[in-house]
Amino acid sequence: MDKVRTRFAPSPTGYLHVGGARTALFNYLYARARGGKFILRIEDTDQERSTEESYAQVLESLRWLGLNWDEGPEVGGPHGPYRQSQRLPIYREHAERLIQEGKAYPCFCTSEELEIKKAQREAMGLPAIYDGKCRHLSSQEVKKKIEAGFSYTIRFRTPPGKIVVHDLVQGQVYFDSSLIGDFIIIKSDGFPSYNYAVVVDDHLMEISHVIRGVQHLSNTPRQILLYQAFGWQEPKWAHVSEIVGSDHKKLSKRHGATPITAFRDLGYPARAFNNYMALLGWSPPDGQEFRTMEELCRIFDIERCSKSPAMFDVFDLEKAADQDLSALKTEELENYLFPKSKLNWLSNLHIRHCPEEQYLREVMPFVQKSDFVAKTHGEIANERLREILLALRVYLDYYRQILRYLSDFFVDFDEKTIDDFAEEIISSQNFLSIAETFHRLIKERGGEDFTAEAIKNIIAETGRLTGHKGKNLYMTLRIACTGKKEGLELPQYLALLGYQKVEETLRKTIALAKERWPAGSLGGV
Repeated sequence: MDKVRTRFAPSPTGYLHVGGARTALFNYLYARARGGKFILRIEDTDQERSTEESYAQVLESLRWLGLNWDEGPEVGGPHGPYRQSQRLPIYREHAERLIQEGKAYPCFCTSEELEIKKAQREAMGLPAIYDGKCRHLSSQEVKKKIEAGFSYTIRFRTPPGKIVVHDLVQGQVYFDSSLIGDFIIIKSDGFPSYNYAVVVDDHLMEISHVIRGVQHLSNTPRQILLYQAFGWQEPKWAHVSEIVGSDHKKLSKRHGATPITAFRDLGYPARAFNNYMALLGWSPPDGQEFRTMEELCRIFDIERCSKSPAMFDVFDLEKAADQDLSALKTEELENYLFPKSKLNWLSNLHIRHCPEEQYLREVMPFVQKSDFVAKTHGEIANERLREILLALRVYLDYYRQILRYLSDFFVDFDEKTIDDFAEEIISSQNFLSIAETFHRLIKERGGEDFTAEAIKNIIAETGRLTGHKGKNLYMTLRIACTGKKEGLELPQYLALLGYQKVEETLRKTIALAKERWPAGSLGGV
């Protein structure tokens, strides 16, 4: 197999989460880096758990990430159909071939029998493998049972010996077939088992590289045995590292099954999320982590993947210890994000470095969701809104954060909304000295030169006159001018708010301070 053909083959039994999305990304990047094809196949043979809703969500997630498949559902291709539930005759045909060649056989053992035997073997400390009861049935016995209407599965006749997996990531891994036993390839309902269907599909779809999570490594010896039985060339194997949480423990279903679309709804750019996922178990040759998709599509190499677990540090697991993150709404999920995650760092860089018009297009849907931005401000053409949004971009790790800042510019100060921290500052003895001095200085200038540089100088003058500096000075002025303890860099922040809004808020906070601390009014110094 000279041409590279990779595939992503999800089961539509739930939402696409980070583990599956990373697998899809690695397959996509490797195909693009080698000038090959990326195929999407839907493995929907689990009839009880597969749903059309999950199927649609998988496709929606992949499209958001920009992982466009060359062959697959809704695209087509020469090796379809690309949903396993539509390929049942193909699996049956190949299973019959194995039976005819003596490499597989019908098994009439009931599920109840098998459960009893499994429990017995486990009680004796033996591996829970099939004991081969139906392995030696004669063709006449088989025919008689089938004609009598007995339900049956088809089992692969596992040969004795050692199996070697030559893995591009894990190296050589050895398995003993005696610990595998005769496994089912066609279930009693006529649907194929996973290990069987995947081999038939990968061969017929000419897959050259099977790239997947290391949890699938234990499936590989069964698949290699099937390749050998059919006389087919096996693909190259690459089992990438598992993903763990920030606590270095395997991701639980509650913390690791968050739908990929939740990150879209939070406002992480797809390019940033792809950049982050690419670094979960892979490292670029030059060590530079901030990458565009175009760069990743050029330099990705599966052989640079690590065996070591990759850390998914997006959530504060200590804070979310008893919380099922996968069940939360977007606005609730936001409360459990880890501010210093690598995803936030990379996303901030991607937001900063994209062209202005692209940034404005991407942030506007989140701006328009706010109930405090008047409709007249809903157009990018509004220069004041444009100026504010461009100034805010350096502070955004994801676009939904814009809602934390916009109210400062479009909602008037209300003493009912101040928190305990702000109230404590306003009630302090130093507050009036600093706030009234700053108020007097900006009024003297009349707002004619209310730029960030001018405000920086006024803050310095306020500090000189009052004898305060550092955090005490800046935090007091932030509360005095905005009523909030957080926000942009103060001089730039006040310049964007504008003289009129800052002066009005100062009057209100000073009046409030005099009510709370009447003896503390020192006036200007």
